[in-house]
Formats: sequence, C-alpha cells, structure tokens
Amino acid sequence: MFDLEVAGIVVLFLIFVYLVYKGVELLLRYLAISCISALFPVIMIVFFGVDWPLNLGTILFFVYLGILGYTIYTGLSFIEMIVKSISKLFSDGKKKKAEENTED
Repeated sequence: MFDLEVAGIVVLFLIFVYLVYKGVELLLRYLAISCISALFPVIMIVFFGVDWPLNLGTILFFVYLGILGYTIYTGLSFIEMIVKSISKLFSDGKKKKAEENTED
C-alpha cells in the first residue's frame, strides 16, 4: 500500500515546486529592481536637472548598478544568515558549559 518510490517522487516534486517558486520570486524581484533602476536617471534628469545624457547606455548602466547592488546585498545577507547560525550553535554550547560550571 505504501510505496517508497512514490513517496520519494512526491517529495522531489514538492522540492521542485518550492525551488521554482523561489526562482520566480527572485526573477520578479530582479525585474522590479531593473525597472526602478532604469527610472532613476530619467527622474534625476527631468526633476533635478542633472547633466547626464539620456540614452540607452546610461539607462543600462544604472540597471546594471541596481542588479549588481541587489546581488551583493542578497549574497551578504545569505552569508550573514550562515554566520549567525554557526555562531549560535557555538554560543549555545558555551552557555550550556557555563551553566554547568556555575551549578557545580
């Protein structure tokens, strides 16, 4: 009645769906960052009178900067999450040892 292969396939399918969802979510974030970054030079030129040439090269440069900045931010937040997890593991062990020493 309970087949291990079917359960494995269902688990793999759920993992696949989750990863596709996260990928689409990340793609939509990058698309939003690109649109906002493309609007930045237009707003600066129209409203603030900055002397930049408004051409495709300028817009693509700011899109590149926006995507690069968001990628660096995402990478650093991932590294921060890993470092916090590792330091929490080691600090919990030190706290337990300190509590054992104070109880004796």
